[in-house]
Amino acid sequence: MSRLLHNLPAKLLALLASALLWLQLRESQPVTERSLTRPLQVLGLAGDRVAVGLPAQVQLRLRGPSRLLEGSNLTPVNAYVDLSGVDSGDFIRDVRVGLPTGVELVSLEPARVEARVERYETKTLTVFVYSPSQSLMVEPSLVEARGPTSLVTQAYRAIGYAEGGSEVVLLTAVDIEGRPLSDLILTPDRVRITERSPLLTRRTLPLRLQPAPQGWRVLEASLPPSVEVQGDPQVLRHLERIEAKVPLKTGRFEAPLELLLPEGVQVVNGVTGTFRIERVQ
Repeated sequence: MSRLLHNLPAKLLALLASALLWLQLRESQPVTERSLTRPLQVLGLAGDRVAVGLPAQVQLRLRGPSRLLEGSNLTPVNAYVDLSGVDSGDFIRDVRVGLPTGVELVSLEPARVEARVERYETKTLTVFVYSPSQSLMVEPSLVEARGPTSLVTQAYRAIGYAEGGSEVVLLTAVDIEGRPLSDLILTPDRVRITERSPLLTRRTLPLRLQPAPQGWRVLEASLPPSVEVQGDPQVLRHLERIEAKVPLKTGRFEAPLELLLPEGVQVVNGVTGTFRIERVQ
């Protein structure tokens, strides 16, 4: 007992100093928590494989000294799944987190993921660029789509939308219903407009045979009642009918019709007629 009480004032002062130092250190480095988002990385897959159905990112909540949860100190924090040994098919894996020393993980969402591994494949897609007022020619006209097998098999074409006077158009792969397949990688992922022309529309108009020129007589004529043409919508709007010339040939015969079309208008499919014509003296 005497040894315990020996030099008691000095011992009490040392204990008090230690307590004060601990409190000071605690106040200077308070323990706190912080939430952050990190992309979910995939490790261990072969180059021709891809994980399908994984979340793009995870939510973490960390605890540690406030100075360790600020700014660039959190740069080393990463989240990943290790798929070493998975060749194809479904899998379930725990999400792993890399943390700096002195920082602990409080919560992780999701902590476990379920998805599947597929082979990477490629497919050639036709390019189509929409414009509300023009018909466009683009280059290149074909692009390569690359991605998981399940998406590549759905890919139908690569589409883009021409806006303003821009000559470069960004592309997106779509399925046959026009739904975007944004996870597919297109190479190249944009095209250049090389030619612009008026947007063509189609109309079906009555077909009429012109009177025979002097010196000719049409004894019989059989031709379609109408013809389908395409061209500038402004021109087509004012057309009421399409006229055809009488073929100048004697006898009974079948021949393609020579149509009188305004500039910028063309027939969609060729038209033929059956005639019996004679020469008048």
